[in-house]
Amino acid sequence: MFEFNAFKGLDKPAAPTLSSYQGASGLGNLTTDLASPTVVAQLIADPTTTASIETYLKDTYLSAGALTTPEQQQAAILYSDLNLKTTSADVLVNNIVSVVAAGIPTDATVESLMKDIVPTDVAGDPVKFSAMMNALLDASTAYLALGDSIPAGTSAPAGTNLGDVAQKAAIAYTVQTAVDTIAQAVGAGTTTEDAITQIYYLLYDPTNAALSANVTSQPFSNPFTAPPAGLTNILDAAGVTLPS
Repeated sequence: MFEFNAFKGLDKPAAPTLSSYQGASGLGNLTTDLASPTVVAQLIADPTTTASIETYLKDTYLSAGALTTPEQQQAAILYSDLNLKTTSADVLVNNIVSVVAAGIPTDATVESLMKDIVPTDVAGDPVKFSAMMNALLDASTAYLALGDSIPAGTSAPAGTNLGDVAQKAAIAYTVQTAVDTIAQAVGAGTTTEDAITQIYYLLYDPTNAALSANVTSQPFSNPFTAPPAGLTNILDAAGVTLPS
């Protein structure tokens, strides 16, 4: 008897698992899957698996100091992309990139910079906001390590979209600068999570008694006036110059 499944081509891909991204083909598999909106949606819906993949990438490729191999460098890019795409941080990147490219206004504050760029599905939700901000900070750390590994005269792994990496690295570092600015304004002993909470209050709960008076109207200095070497290397490799 002949059987034909007319909907076979519409079958969803198998749910992602950590094992898919381990071993010799793991990074290639993750590269492919992060380009699939269906797989990314599955990863968003399964934060436990997503966290296990992030931990695997970090422990296997990113925790031994300098990124000296193409695999480590590729893992840094994928680790960042995984963080950004599963927390709506990639939407924030797209929302702010035109501001950064045009030049951050000299009268910018943390509030004026952040208020119009937070994705709508994150705005007003403290848990999602924290996850998004931490994802950007984790991505910034990975991107800076990547940049440190590709000084002038060297190159990124074959096939790397340096324009995309440069854009995301610049925005992640911009957010890192905003968090650092607020942490310094609040004062000694302020943790990263404390600073993220203060930014959340500033944007969505300005009457909260826990909002520090030092945070309101806190000036935001252009982070590209003297960027770290890792970011400079990425921007130079991509041929990108940002207003400082």
